[in-house]
Amino acid sequence: MHQRYTVLATAYLTKPKLGPTPARTLLIGAAVLHVEERFGARAVHLDAHSTLTTDNPADTLAWLASEIWGGRRTLMLWRAEDIVVPSLIAAAEDAADAAIAAQFLREFEKSLTGHVIDVADHFGRAKATSLDAVLHEAGLPFKPMSRQALDEAYRTSCHGDIREHLRLRALGIWRLWARRQ
Repeated sequence: MHQRYTVLATAYLTKPKLGPTPARTLLIGAAVLHVEERFGARAVHLDAHSTLTTDNPADTLAWLASEIWGGRRTLMLWRAEDIVVPSLIAAAEDAADAAIAAQFLREFEKSLTGHVIDVADHFGRAKATSLDAVLHEAGLPFKPMSRQALDEAYRTSCHGDIREHLRLRALGIWRLWARRQ
């Protein structure tokens, strides 16, 4: 038996219109956890990427396009329908690099055509409390970051805080799901 899972955690900011600059959604970070179970053994790979104020705004979209493998994989997310999918589409629509945005959208669509599990479904779906609150209640590690903290990390180019936050979220989503199996 061979099972493959990809867990996705993202962080985005919505920037308001500022003078001639239109309002936009920025993907400032993502973490991807790949888990493969084969003949009773498990291989795990966790990585994260962030794009902050001094970086090319499309860097995380490009990285994510290469990381979210479609095909025979199960994709796991937290609040996919009302948060993750709309924010990723908005970030791609607002990306200055149309080629990277199009590549990302093609790969993301492939990942969504397979089996998708929204782990928040077990915790009230769109009414689910925050992932951090659920992780805390479950006794799992997490690094809380409010919108203000994310904005500050983005502004001051603090890759480490955003990546740690997202890695722990991806691991937490996996662990929440695995405990229910």
